[in-house]
Amino acid sequence: MASLLFAFLQLLGLALVVRLTLPTRYVLLNPYAAACDTLLGRLIRLVRTAIPLPDKPLCVVLLGLDLSACAALLTRLGGPELVLGGFAVATYPARGFLGWLGVEVLRFAGFYIALLAGGVFLRLWHLGRPLPGYTGDLLRVACNPFMRLSLWGQVGGVAALAVAYVGIALAFASEVAYPAAEVFARLAETLPGVGVASNLFDLSAFPLPLRAFFLAGMTVIDVIGSLGYYIFLLLLMALVAALLGSQPMVFFLNDALRLLTGPIPPLRLGPIDFAPLVALLALGALESVLGMGLLFLTHGVAHVV
Repeated sequence: MASLLFAFLQLLGLALVVRLTLPTRYVLLNPYAAACDTLLGRLIRLVRTAIPLPDKPLCVVLLGLDLSACAALLTRLGGPELVLGGFAVATYPARGFLGWLGVEVLRFAGFYIALLAGGVFLRLWHLGRPLPGYTGDLLRVACNPFMRLSLWGQVGGVAALAVAYVGIALAFASEVAYPAAEVFARLAETLPGVGVASNLFDLSAFPLPLRAFFLAGMTVIDVIGSLGYYIFLLLLMALVAALLGSQPMVFFLNDALRLLTGPIPPLRLGPIDFAPLVALLALGALESVLGMGLLFLTHGVAHVV
């Protein structure tokens, strides 16, 4: 229950950030974005009865309260830790409420940067074309005003944000662990010929800028794996929605699947479209190739430096 509440508060924080980036007067034609904005507008009007502020200052207050609520939830969900790029675990000496709030601000920044990275990768995945469907337009609104940049401006912006985020996260961490390095070290003790690769994932001795570069890259690459997970999840949800006869939900899920499938054309065999499964395999292979390439590049640069 606490995890669901935490996810809801994260999405509420995202909606507030989007509301802050929109102009004072705007019209949302996307039905999904318009529905979310209507719900948020009702919440803002309700809170304004107690805090009489204009929209944008009130959104800032609500965002602060939202992050504070997430910080309070962190005390129940676990210690003051942050996973960087799905690879390293950073621990923080969070003492008191301000310490927990600082960890939550870092978590939310990582969540938002991952969203921006997902939008940029999907633009690249669609070969630079505009994102299709209502869900593509919803993602464009969620990444506003970042998506107004040129495609390569978005790529450079995501890279800079990821490096800054990981650099700050490492600078304030009291300890950084690499669980993958520990797993390979234990594996090397039992299997012959693994000793050479056992320290491949151990980056603890590398300079801080190099570790920040690697973990920033893994933060972005990890988004590709998340997209593959979402394809699998949406396929299951679409199957359930079809069995229940919920046509609006089937339309939404198919629209989202078309966005994540990218340039792969429909591959139908009877009523089944295998294009999402092909995209799932392609994204998994791409994540592995990019991740291992970045890992070997980091080790190569470390030996040169």
